Amino acid sequence: MERESVLREDERVARTARIRRLANDGDVPGLDRYLYRLCADNGDDRAFDEGQLFGVLREIPTPTRVLLLRRMTDGLEETAVHAPQHCRSLASLITLTADGLTAEQLAAWREPLMTEAAAEMALWEGWRLTCLVEVEQAAGRTLPDPVVATVRRTALTSDSPGELRTLAARIVEPVLNPGEPWAERVIADLTGAEPVWHALVAHALGATGSRPTGKWQRLGRELLAEAGPDRARKAITSWLTLAGESRTTPVNSRHRTGTAELELDPFNARALQGLAALLALAPAHPRSAAALGELMEAALIRLPGIGPRSPRTAGAAVHALVQLGDDDAYAELGRLAGTVTYRPTLRAVMAALATRATQRSSS
Repeated sequence: MERESVLREDERVARTARIRRLANDGDVPGLDRYLYRLCADNGDDRAFDEGQLFGVLREIPTPTRVLLLRRMTDGLEETAVHAPQHCRSLASLITLTADGLTAEQLAAWREPLMTEAAAEMALWEGWRLTCLVEVEQAAGRTLPDPVVATVRRTALTSDSPGELRTLAARIVEPVLNPGEPWAERVIADLTGAEPVWHALVAHALGATGSRPTGKWQRLGRELLAEAGPDRARKAITSWLTLAGESRTTPVNSRHRTGTAELELDPFNARALQGLAALLALAPAHPRSAAALGELMEAALIRLPGIGPRSPRTAGAAVHALVQLGDDDAYAELGRLAGTVTYRPTLRAVMAALATRATQRSSS
């Protein structure tokens, strides 16, 4: 045991000496390759020699550290493809290598990542964003809203989001992603509003799928009652009617089809689905049915190379109209039966109308 301890200590000394030599020589590529091998050797062990390695890394001159950060972060994309099992270890190393550096010192590393993120609907993998978010949160800095939006969208849509879903869940402001007229109206309306309104929109984001659970609906009714059912209905209908408008801040499509002017933000789409479900719990009103119909049509706008904007949102609108269940709701479904061409949604509309006809004939 004592011999093994001596060997481990000798290995640490040798590693420290090599890292210092590479850093002193300014050999960033060599340092990157060596550290990558250490990550691979450590596997899921994020301690890296019980933290001794981090002390050595922090001794590296700031310009070299920043160049190393850029190189390691760029390499995450290739790592995600060829050796995804090493991504978490490498991301931890990147985050801790940045520890203690100011925003100004990190500018050459963080600003390109910020600019790239703000310009995209989503990134295809989430590890580079994971590093950025971890560094910013560890330093107590607030990410710009456009970057928050891309973090949230990537967390939802990426095939390899890394730790991004956990990190994104900690971000509560802004309540929705800016860049869409309807979401920006919500953000503006909630500024200075009573806490219940923030809770109502947050609850809408918690709806899963087009058919929320009974527990979700019970809490939704409580929030509607606290906000005032008629006030809530008016607010929600005013928001939903803007869902078909183009983005105020175009970004690159996550489908690589150019600028995403009408592509629906997948994070905001969850709120639309939840708001549709909440509207169905509010007092029935002709404007409610019309707003849900407009939402369905907005969700089914066909985009070149993509198809309907958000079939799930359209399905939520159908379900909400059925839940409303009044004559106005079924009149709206009847109107939509003559205009909707997307077959899955059309089948749902026709099934709702057929069920209604059966119920009436048997009563």
